[in-house]
Order: sequence, then structure tokens, then C-alpha cells
Amino acid sequence: MSHPIAIDVLLEPDPVTQARARELNAALRADHPAGFAFDATHLPHVTLVQRYVYEHDLDALLAGIASVAETQNPLALSLDVTGVQVRVDGDTGSASWRIAPSPALQALADDCLATAQALAIAGGTAEAFVRNDDGSPIRDSTLRYVERFVPDHSGANYAPHLTLGHARAAFLRELEVAPFTAFAFAPVAVGVYQLGNHGTARRGIWRWPGRTPDPGARP
Repeated sequence: MSHPIAIDVLLEPDPVTQARARELNAALRADHPAGFAFDATHLPHVTLVQRYVYEHDLDALLAGIASVAETQNPLALSLDVTGVQVRVDGDTGSASWRIAPSPALQALADDCLATAQALAIAGGTAEAFVRNDDGSPIRDSTLRYVERFVPDHSGANYAPHLTLGHARAAFLRELEVAPFTAFAFAPVAVGVYQLGNHGTARRGIWRWPGRTPDPGARP
């Protein structure tokens, strides 16, 4: 019997941008060691769409996303990082790079959404995610985020960003007001990954163009 899987259709940043993200992630973890670390199975990324789908529908999903990628040529995009945004929940929270919306990026996200939405299912559980290495449960907020990606974070509500990690509230507020120099980067690939806790990209399923990534951590 096929099982639901939580997937993220995403853009992979270039190596220089990934290195910058990893450097900031390390600073966040120094403040809050319980936060996730970018490593072999946690990829810095820009989400296009998150959904629950059945494993037996993955081939159809990948074929559809490949068709979108070949039509849209996402590697020609220039993504403008305009600042750091933070979200505080009590004593801790998360930091992200804010990415400026553009018609081309919105069109790519919309077309990927249409492909995924045709196969999407409701009611995914923690079993749809890559398990946490320490055995802790997948957060309810992570389950809800994927469930509510449509409509909360798609279409007119799509807000492109690159999540950098977690830290204490005081550190995040300092980071939010610190001087920031805007920069741009180009994606090097479109990927489909199985999600982990906090919306992390954990298990590489497929990559365009190029070979399928190392599967890494498995559910």
C-alpha cells in the first residue's frame, strides 16, 4: 500500500549562496544549539510548493515538474535577497532571507503548484516526513504548514524566502535590525525533496537538471 509523503518542490541556490547560508546558520546555532544545522541532509533552499502526495504518484509529479522546468528555464532566474526577516514565537524563533517577488518566480511557483495540486492529498501525518535524527516528534506546526500551504502560502500569498535557522528571540531581533547588503543569486537546480521537521529539505528524490541527489536520511 502506498503511503503519503511530504514533498517540497524547491530551488537550489548556487554554492556561494549556500556557503553564506551555512555560515549564518552556524551563527544561529551558536546562539541556539537545538536549532537545525545545514548538513548533508539539510539543504538551504527556496520553496516553490509543499504538499502531501502518495508515493505511487511521485513519477507523475516528477514528470510534471520536469515539464515545467523545461518550459520556464528557472536557472535563468535572478533572485534578489533584500533583507533578513524573523519570526519570534515566545523565547525562540526563526530567521530567513527575504526574496523579492518577481513575475517569473511567481509563474514558476504557480505552475509547480498546479502540477502538485493535481496529485495532492489531505491529512498527512508525521509518517510522511523524514524522522528526526534524535527521535523527537515532527512538530504539529510543520504538519499544519504543509497541509495549509494552499492557500496560506501559495498564489497571491506566496512569499519567497530562504530559511536560515533558529535562535533565541533577542539574537533574532538584533539580526533583524543589523546592516544588510542586498545581493542576488541564480538557482542551479530544481529539486523535489522529502520534508523534515521545520520544513527542512531532508531527502533528495529528484533533481533537474542532473542526476538524482544522494537519498541521505530515509524515513
